[in-house]
Amino acid sequence: MTVLVTGATGFIGLNLLSGLGDDHDAVAMVRPTASTARLPDGVETVEADLSDPDSLAAALDGVDSVVHLAAAVYDAGAMAGTNTAGTERLVEAAAEAGVERFVFLSTIGAHPEVPADPDSPYQQSKLASEELLFDRDHPFSVSALYPTYIFGPRDYRLTRSEHITPVANNRVLVPPLYTHDEYNVVHVDDVVGSIRHCLESAAAGRHLITGPNLSYKQVLRTIAQHTPGNCRVVDVPYGVARWVVKPTLDALHRVGVSPVPGDGLVQRGDFGTVREDLTERAPVRQRSWQAALAETVAWYDSVGLL
Repeated sequence: MTVLVTGATGFIGLNLLSGLGDDHDAVAMVRPTASTARLPDGVETVEADLSDPDSLAAALDGVDSVVHLAAAVYDAGAMAGTNTAGTERLVEAAAEAGVERFVFLSTIGAHPEVPADPDSPYQQSKLASEELLFDRDHPFSVSALYPTYIFGPRDYRLTRSEHITPVANNRVLVPPLYTHDEYNVVHVDDVVGSIRHCLESAAAGRHLITGPNLSYKQVLRTIAQHTPGNCRVVDVPYGVARWVVKPTLDALHRVGVSPVPGDGLVQRGDFGTVREDLTERAPVRQRSWQAALAETVAWYDSVGLL
């Protein structure tokens, strides 16, 4: 089976290309300006852009399946053009090319059973993309995957360094060096395995990829177990942070001692949590969240980032 992979040079793309194995002939779709230095040896590449229908048609020549990973994540202005219009162009080109299977990487907030954030341009762009896939008839099967917060190796864009670096650089972590956020962590191998499952079994439809819901303290303490430096993550209850630490920081900020007030300390972020009945779901056997964190730390260490 010949599989065209968009977003091939990204975090998930690099792990997918390393994990597809000999059963698939992978073709990495890359933009003309993209570096291919980190792609696995021997992977075929084709230059194309989601904004150029002619280049997509050429890239899809002889392709059996598409894995669509490419997306704009941080630039709200680019999301409509890349995530929605770009997906529409790719879908149209795939139909013309006679592709059999189309696997789409979505996000947990776009799943029908998980409330989407109306203020998140990224989630809204994924919802719009899914209307193109599930609300229309196509000559190919459509699978969509909904991962939560992904950890794993090959994080060359350092998307998880904000969690690992503070642990590596401090002997003790107390608020405000961490906040009372909540996480749902999955291993990148779960995403790769789920993509393979959709390719190999034609598992059309929507597939959650979720782990257990965790506190940030659990995440940081597990990272600390695998990070050089013996960092200790001190448990400061939220009530203490809210009614003691925050007012203290506010007072220090007013007199110029603290560079920031205590507002950030009491904000409770949510990184992919789901209802309990939706936790630990995937179409394949999952790796543990502890392994996801440990192997991320090991990779950061192996490339000299710790």
